[in-house]
Amino acid sequence: MTAAEASCWVSAGCKLNLYLHVNGRRRDGYHELQTHFQLLDYGDELRFETDDLEGIEVEWIAGDEPVDARPAQAEDDLLYRAAQALLGHVPESDQHQRCGARIILRKNVPVGGGLGGGSAAAARVLLVLNERWGLHLSLDQLCRIGVGLGADVPVFLRGRSATAHGIGDLVAPSEIPDLPVGYLVLIPRRSASTAALFGSPALERNTPKHDDARLRARWRSEGFNAFEPLALASDDELAELHAALVKQARFARLTGSGACLFAPVESPEAGRRIGEALQARHPILRRFVVAAPRVATNQDVSETGRRVAEK
Repeated sequence: MTAAEASCWVSAGCKLNLYLHVNGRRRDGYHELQTHFQLLDYGDELRFETDDLEGIEVEWIAGDEPVDARPAQAEDDLLYRAAQALLGHVPESDQHQRCGARIILRKNVPVGGGLGGGSAAAARVLLVLNERWGLHLSLDQLCRIGVGLGADVPVFLRGRSATAHGIGDLVAPSEIPDLPVGYLVLIPRRSASTAALFGSPALERNTPKHDDARLRARWRSEGFNAFEPLALASDDELAELHAALVKQARFARLTGSGACLFAPVESPEAGRRIGEALQARHPILRRFVVAAPRVATNQDVSETGRRVAEK
């Protein structure tokens, strides 16, 4: 690997849940879901150093987001855990080789926003280090490791938007038929507790399964986010922002368990105009992003790395 390749920043991406239905509680205590992950061309960026290194080191630097939410202990950092999980798959015959890494994360995606930034970055760690360390694990093997880190890690490993069932780990790559030019994503001065929302007695957790193709085609009218009523009922300012986005963009939806909101837009310029108007009137809106849907496969890690310009 050349020095230029080693210094490249690699984009991790993020996701929107175009809809998120809870279909029931499973025997293992988890919930059965039906959702569509729309990947976006926006996310955290990572740089990897692996030559002649032992041990795992993760450093966060500020990008569009500050690094206040960085875990205090390395063991609690999802990127560190991803690298350690991969180390467990180094063959005994190769134990003498140095399999270490210094991972630098430039933080762009908010923590606790429902955009899956941490899972996307963890997936990128698995893909890049699998290549750098010469482990040659298959994508299916990486997905089995990934789901132990987070239910939505497999969709980022496969690198394509997808409909998902199970706990979000059973993914079928697919695109919605009316793919917009871009999405306006509102990043409020809020974060959400996924565990608290899943535990709420008010959560609608018995939505029948729908036909996936029909739901993808009618995701705006027949799909919904089961967490959205809970999030809006508990936060008047977020509810006001949601209503304002509906008025401006004729649509608004929570992604994941929140607290970010999104709407499809006709053009990047239209998205920026709406975002700026909302930001001027709603102090809860910390910032916004207009991002294009990611439609190409993401699995050629080296090529992806070369496409990200060093800043």
